Amino acid sequence: MSTFEKTVVGVLVFIGTGLVVLFFWLFRLNTEVKQLRFGEATEVGTTTNGATNSAILTQMQENLDALQASSAALLERIQILEDSEPTTKIITTSTKQTFQKQIIHIGSASTSNTEWTNTGVEVTLNSADYPSDVNASFEVGLSIIGGEAWARLINKTTGAILSVTEVSAGSSTTTWKTSPQFKLHGGLNMYELQVRSSSSEVANASSARIILTK
Repeated sequence: MSTFEKTVVGVLVFIGTGLVVLFFWLFRLNTEVKQLRFGEATEVGTTTNGATNSAILTQMQENLDALQASSAALLERIQILEDSEPTTKIITTSTKQTFQKQIIHIGSASTSNTEWTNTGVEVTLNSADYPSDVNASFEVGLSIIGGEAWARLINKTTGAILSVTEVSAGSSTTTWKTSPQFKLHGGLNMYELQVRSSSSEVANASSARIILTK
C-alpha cells in the first residue's frame, strides 16, 4: 500500500472515530434533556441539569472544533501528497555494441600442383551471425623453395571463387600475406582453402584464417 493510500485510510478511520464520539455525546445530551424535562418541578434540579447540559454542550463544541481542525489538516496533507505524487519515468538508453575483431582459423595445407588444388581445409560461416557492415580478409603464411606459393579461398557451397583473396610469396621462410577486405557471401557457406605452386615445388600454406573486422 502506498503512502497516499495509507494516509487516506487514516483519514477515514479518524473521521469515523470522530463521528462515533459525536454520536455518543449527542446520545448523552439527549438523555440529559429528558432528565431535565422530568426534573423541571425542582428548581435545584433544574439549575443543576442546566449547568450540566451547558458543560456538555461546551465540551461537545470543543470536540467538534478539534475534529474539524484535524480533518482539515489531514485533507490538506492528502492534497499535498496528491500534488507531490512521484511520476514514474522510463528512461531508455541506446547502447551500441562494438564489434570485436574475430579470427576464424581454417588450417594448413601443402601441394606441388601447379593448378589450383582443393585442400579439404575449410570452415563454415553464416553471414547472419555478424553485422552487415563487417568486413573479412584472408590471411595465410606462405613458403616454398624455388618458385611461388599461392593461396586463396573459394565458396565451396556455391562454387564461387574469391579472387580478391589470392595471395602469393616466393620465400623459403614463412611469409605472412593478407588479402584486401571483402564481404562474406550471404547465408550459410563453406569456405575452402585452395593452394598451388608455380614451379612444381612444394608450396606450403600455414595457419590460413579469415579475419573479421568492422
